[in-house]
Amino acid sequence: MKILMVHNYLRPPSGENTVFEQERQLLESKGHEVVAYTRENSEIKTMRFFEKAMLPLRAFWSVADHREISRIVRTEKPDVAHFHNIFPLVSPAAYRACKGAGVPVVQTLHHFRIVCPGALLFREGRVCEDCSGMHFLPGIRHGCYRNSFLQTAGMAAVVHFHRLIRTWQDCVDLYVALSDFALDTYRRLGLPSKSFYVKANFLQDPVEPVYDDEGYGVYIGRVGEEKGIPALLDALRECPEIPFKMMGDGPLVDYLVGRLKDSGLQNVQYLGVKRHDECMEYLTKARFLVLPSQCFEGSPMVLLEAMSAGKPVVVSRIGVLPAMVRDGSNGHVFSPGASKELAERMKRLHADPEGAREMGKKGRDLFEEKYTREVNYSMLMEAYRKAIEIGNGKIRRKE
Repeated sequence: MKILMVHNYLRPPSGENTVFEQERQLLESKGHEVVAYTRENSEIKTMRFFEKAMLPLRAFWSVADHREISRIVRTEKPDVAHFHNIFPLVSPAAYRACKGAGVPVVQTLHHFRIVCPGALLFREGRVCEDCSGMHFLPGIRHGCYRNSFLQTAGMAAVVHFHRLIRTWQDCVDLYVALSDFALDTYRRLGLPSKSFYVKANFLQDPVEPVYDDEGYGVYIGRVGEEKGIPALLDALRECPEIPFKMMGDGPLVDYLVGRLKDSGLQNVQYLGVKRHDECMEYLTKARFLVLPSQCFEGSPMVLLEAMSAGKPVVVSRIGVLPAMVRDGSNGHVFSPGASKELAERMKRLHADPEGAREMGKKGRDLFEEKYTREVNYSMLMEAYRKAIEIGNGKIRRKE
């Protein structure tokens, strides 16, 4: 099979970038021919003033990308086109380039951008579904995209425009949701499609399990409010006996560094941004990983990495996380934002190294059952076959 894969790279670190690369490697390792079309947000830095000024219009309809993808599908004749991220450089016009050539389109839904201008369904420290039904005035009023009224209005206008011209409905044959929870959320919030397929993320090169540890806990990820960083720091203040390491970047880095300095949390180290291999080295030596999100996650790669490494995880009871972490089996769950409850869960793992090891082994078993490359490959092929069948049906109806 020949697959056109399309992705607008985000600034690293990015789980979307990782998923795109891993699926590309998986397909190529199975003998499929992959034609990749990519853009990178880093290109924006080198654009001329006029080009930067035109970025909002480009998000509506990128003439250059439509033209180039049209050329690719004419010359390469792929069996299916698989899209990951299209904003801001590629634009939804790319779908129409594929459909114009009769190429079925698959879109993986990594976030909630089509139904939420801010993409996270999160505002002011809580889950927010105020734009349900794709009515974006609340999001515009609160400036949910980049904290800007104007930029949010622009993003909302792009999504609404393509709904009016039926891009989301007619030009995407199959949407891939990362979990049953995500699928139910998209449907509830009004994504205009009936064609969905559920396929979680996976690890192309899983971490080897290491059941011994050095006794510390670890957080690896974005340093943002939606990730529950304030609640995590409050919990760690209740656990001075637990050594803890934090890695990542994000808008709350200054807040994190300031709190560590002012509160005297001697047991917590912020290690800054680390390469992926360095993060995995810290993970394999940890006793447990914490993912205290207060927003809806997709299919977090760091959670799969922890399970692969044989580490128990402590996650908040929100979205897909309780389905991935079976409370008392491969980890613990706690109420989002409940710092005392989180502290109790961490203390339990810290005080019971043998119990933590057993949980880690169960996590590895769950990883082998659901999140390996072989399991994912079968599901990916099924998704492509389904998209081709749907796309061919649309062509027959037009004829």
